[in-house]
Amino acid sequence: MDAPEIILRFLLAAALGALIGLERQVAHGEESPTFAGMRTFALYALWGAGGALMGQEIGQAAFAVVAAGFVALLVTEYWFIAGTGDRGTTTEAASFAAFVIGVLVWLDHEVAALALAVGVALLLQSKVWIHGVVGRFTDEDLRAVLRFGVLTAVILPLVPDRDMGPFDAINPFEIWLMVVFVAGIGLAGYIALRALGPRGLAPTGLLGGLVSSTAVTLGFSRMSRRSPEVTNSLAAGILGASGLMYARVLVEAFVVEPGLGRALVVPLGVLFVAVVGTALVTWWRTTRDHAVDSDLRVGNPVTITNALQFGAVYGLVVFVAKALIDNVSQASLSGVGAVSGINDVDAITLAAANFVRDGTVPVDTGAGAVLAAVVVNTLVKAGLAFALGSRALGLRVAAVLVPAAAGGAVAWLLV
Repeated sequence: MDAPEIILRFLLAAALGALIGLERQVAHGEESPTFAGMRTFALYALWGAGGALMGQEIGQAAFAVVAAGFVALLVTEYWFIAGTGDRGTTTEAASFAAFVIGVLVWLDHEVAALALAVGVALLLQSKVWIHGVVGRFTDEDLRAVLRFGVLTAVILPLVPDRDMGPFDAINPFEIWLMVVFVAGIGLAGYIALRALGPRGLAPTGLLGGLVSSTAVTLGFSRMSRRSPEVTNSLAAGILGASGLMYARVLVEAFVVEPGLGRALVVPLGVLFVAVVGTALVTWWRTTRDHAVDSDLRVGNPVTITNALQFGAVYGLVVFVAKALIDNVSQASLSGVGAVSGINDVDAITLAAANFVRDGTVPVDTGAGAVLAAVVVNTLVKAGLAFALGSRALGLRVAAVLVPAAAGGAVAWLLV
């Protein structure tokens, strides 16, 4: 390696280290007795690059000595700082990250080094926001994350992966994998709600659609009777949640069987754009409701009871569908989809995707079953808004969801 390339690598390492140091300098200021800023972090990154150079030229033992010396420096620094009453280790951890960045640059992993430097600086700069977000979470929310870990990392590996039962319709591993998938989507939406808070009814409804668009419809419809002055925002929230259901179905289909996803992308994409677009326009036009927060309470979606319930529903849908396909006709799958859509679209979507993937039914049959569920589910939400909400809310929601259901029905007939 020639001298110019060596110099360039050291300059890049110093620049990336200085990026982290810039955040530390802005956050603490030079008046701090424990100040470490751009120059210090640039030197830390140079230390890492120099250690990597010595490791290549002299041997791994040389790099080990350099790394041990850096660790000793951090330990000494922490011991000194702790004596002043500050026992945090954030700066020391960032210092070690700068050292690693220097090593990565020298080993010709510039992209990884850049990503790490930017990520560390962003993480450090986000302290206030992270503390604010964490303050919104409760012990129950933490338990939800742990439950999801149990569903995924503990139970899933223990479930047998083989077909069993009548018609070989039940595969416990496949059923539980779908449970994990749906629980993960619900958990993502729930965390988004907890992190962002109810900043307006429409955004809350849109995020709530990741958890349960039916729950949003029920909650907002009841609210419209108590607070008729926010009807427009409530309608926007219901439409946003309902529209996000179409996107959720597409994601589920593409993940399990991309062929089914491609068959559904046009009809569901059109419905998503139309319904969510209407929701956003309605929300934008509603100025007087913007300051109102939602009292919608979406329950934590990750519980063992919910998991078992969905697993049972999914298993039942798969069993009935497989029995009808084997003994009646493939067209009967659409009937199963229509009945399933009264309560839920996830189970039939995942079941149809698995059938298409395994070659049990063709793509158009699977797409028809999913569209049947989507149409019925859309009509159910329109009916809930009309029956449980105020007359104004029911009319606004039905004016969008009924045509959406009609469009879905046309697509269902054409597949």
